[in-house]
Amino acid sequence: MIDIDRFVQEHQVEIETLVNLALNKAGRTVESKVASGEVSPRLTDVLPLLLYEALLTSTVATLRLAAEMFNDSMRSE
Repeated sequence: MIDIDRFVQEHQVEIETLVNLALNKAGRTVESKVASGEVSPRLTDVLPLLLYEALLTSTVATLRLAAEMFNDSMRSE
C-alpha cells in the first residue's frame, strides 16, 4: 500500500522546488515569446501559453514523483 501522506511529507521540499521550477520555466518561455513578438503581451494571449507550459513541466515532474513513490512502496513490501 502506498502511503501518500508520508511520501508528500518526506518529499515536501522537493515537491515545492519542482513546482517553483515549473512556474519559472513557464514564465521564461512566455517572456521569450513575448520578447520575440511571437505572442502579444495581452493577458488573453499569454495566459493559455503560460498554463500550457506550467502544466507540461509539472506533469513530467508529477510522473517522476509518482514513479518514485511506486518504487518506494515496492521496496518496503
